[in-house]
Amino acid sequence: MQKPQRDSLFHWLFIPLLILYFGAAVWIVIRLPAHATPNELLNFEYIQVMRQIRNLPNRGLVDSEIRYTEWHQPPLYFTFAALVGIGVPVPPTTVNPPPPIVWPKNPSFLATHKGNLNPVVHVSPQNTPLLYTSRIAATFLGVIGLAALYRAGRDVYTPAIGLLMISLLAFQPNFIHLSGSVNNDMPLTAVSAVVLSYTILIIHNEKGPKWFFLLGLLCAAAILTKANGAFVLIYLVAASLIILIRSRNIVQAVKSGLFALAGLLPLWAAWLLLNTIRMKDTLGLEGSFPIGQLLTLNLADLLPLLTWLGEIWRSFWLDWSAGGIGYGPDWLYLIWALFLLFSLLGWLRRPTVRAPRVLTFAVVLGVLAISVLYFAVKALTVRGAGYLVPEGRWWLPVMPGVAWLSAVGFSRWWAPRRQDQAVLIATLMPILSTMLLLILFLPALYPKARPLPDNTAVEQKESLTFNGELALFAADVESMTVGRPVNLNITWQALKDIEKDYVIGVQLLVLDPDGWQKLEEQYTFPGNGLSPTKGWHAGDLYNDTLVLIPEGELRGPTQTEVSVQLRTGGEKIQAMRDGAPLDPPHLLETVVRPRSPLAISSPLSEPINFADIFTLEGLETRREEDVFHLSLWWHALQQPTEDYQVFVHVFDEDGQLLAQADGQPNKGLSPTHIWQQGDVIHDVRRLPSVPAHAAMLHIGVYSQLTGERLPASQAEQPLPDHSFIMVLMP
Repeated sequence: MQKPQRDSLFHWLFIPLLILYFGAAVWIVIRLPAHATPNELLNFEYIQVMRQIRNLPNRGLVDSEIRYTEWHQPPLYFTFAALVGIGVPVPPTTVNPPPPIVWPKNPSFLATHKGNLNPVVHVSPQNTPLLYTSRIAATFLGVIGLAALYRAGRDVYTPAIGLLMISLLAFQPNFIHLSGSVNNDMPLTAVSAVVLSYTILIIHNEKGPKWFFLLGLLCAAAILTKANGAFVLIYLVAASLIILIRSRNIVQAVKSGLFALAGLLPLWAAWLLLNTIRMKDTLGLEGSFPIGQLLTLNLADLLPLLTWLGEIWRSFWLDWSAGGIGYGPDWLYLIWALFLLFSLLGWLRRPTVRAPRVLTFAVVLGVLAISVLYFAVKALTVRGAGYLVPEGRWWLPVMPGVAWLSAVGFSRWWAPRRQDQAVLIATLMPILSTMLLLILFLPALYPKARPLPDNTAVEQKESLTFNGELALFAADVESMTVGRPVNLNITWQALKDIEKDYVIGVQLLVLDPDGWQKLEEQYTFPGNGLSPTKGWHAGDLYNDTLVLIPEGELRGPTQTEVSVQLRTGGEKIQAMRDGAPLDPPHLLETVVRPRSPLAISSPLSEPINFADIFTLEGLETRREEDVFHLSLWWHALQQPTEDYQVFVHVFDEDGQLLAQADGQPNKGLSPTHIWQQGDVIHDVRRLPSVPAHAAMLHIGVYSQLTGERLPASQAEQPLPDHSFIMVLMP
């Protein structure tokens, strides 16, 4: 295929790529829980209040100790979002500011191990359409930024390289995630992409001073999108400087600067004046970018950030949560880092498509300006608080420049005849990886309870009912290991139309005779908070999944009970089974194993083998007054097929039985039928009233079904009476 034909093909691929981005972002708009991204509640309130009062919120009337807001932020995105949702009716008010928006709270926000990141519930496109139109407004701005970046990349280099640029930006996971939420970080990134692209086109096409008027307007738009958007002024400075160097005509450079100021200053000055009046903070930066304090930073203040670079990179690239648990798998961050490193190293090679170096200078200058501002603010935080919240979304405006440098650098690795094909393959990689994240990772991060068809058969024999409204018909869970997540699957059915939000409490209990031990406890609405029961209709079936991660010290595989409670308004709802109260509301039994096999203390010189099923590997005795303490360590050689009893008998020198402690291992919490090959069980027994003249200790095992003793041997030699005999020291 000839190069003009290839260029035409790549040019037409630009439209499907934009459509794919827009569709993916809209899917996030719909799928993302309300206020699941940082500050979405505050940003949305800005838009809601603007619609209510037909004006800007009066920041000066708000006591920040009572009500925290984002109203100090510039209004461009929020105004645009209000206009996108202009068809959504919002009742007006004359109160400025109006009362805070009241949302139905999720009482279990961040209370579970997986998902449940939405602080509010019962928010949907049907009852809160303005939230979703405001999200789509961010997506529209994203499309504009991508189109501008493609235009610049295509004109300066090739359509293929332009495609790679917008693929790297559009499908950067944080960019597309924020494209589906109410925020001004992604809109600032989109406007920054427009400013960067227009700056490059001015320089590349050697436009005259009048073109700087529009550049000034675009810089004003960035500054009016978010308070820290002032970094875009570096592009204006770079363009003016390049014009001066190229033309060596100071008059033309001055004209360019004046035209830029004519576009920038009226809007910016109006905003500065309004800031001064509204909140006596002219630049509007004191809340997040205190300039006076930033100027006091030195190199020593930046060095502590080195230990945080990993967290910053993770947060910049993929942080899909409001609670810090929306990170992806570690290998993804490594792959992205390696790809960018490989691409940027391409700048060390001879270019196959030449472009003026001044363009690269302008892009690099913008990247450095954004990065210096971000890291300076974070260094200030570490200096003052001693810790860092990465908030990589603040660094996101660097991405258009990074996409530009990476796409061009990647193209330099390939010969001209292979360049377009290699670049096209690279264009597909961000798309495929991010689409997989959207299909697999995002739903897993925000899992809902799954509605089941009406004709689904459910087992009702052991069902629990609560308040005559909810029935728990089926549940299953696999064996667990301390510290490792396991899914608890529950099937619910609404027995009538439900008008309450029931909180589910799940506990994992060890019913130790000396007092129960709690290994896990969670409280949540169904669907990890995303499927509250209010609004369920009679007959509705839902399959719900909770992730349990047991924690605690165990003495081997331990039989535990899963207990389920329901509460509403702080009141515990009585669980019923077959019409009778059930307390505690026992649901099912499962087995939990220690985090790793137990270490055997006081090992025997030769283990005692019981029928090649298990061995006694360690033994330890001690006395406390007249109580005899015995610790046994068992090691399973295979999985026993039945339950065995351990007997411990103490005799005197004449063979008279003084004391005994028969029973299943570990106080019955580790019956042998739950053992698996490799398990180690620490079996502790107490024998009270053992006199000091006790002389012999007999230990053996017998079948709970037949009463017959298991054959015992040591060093392959049978032991008399199928028991291990130990002489006790007085």
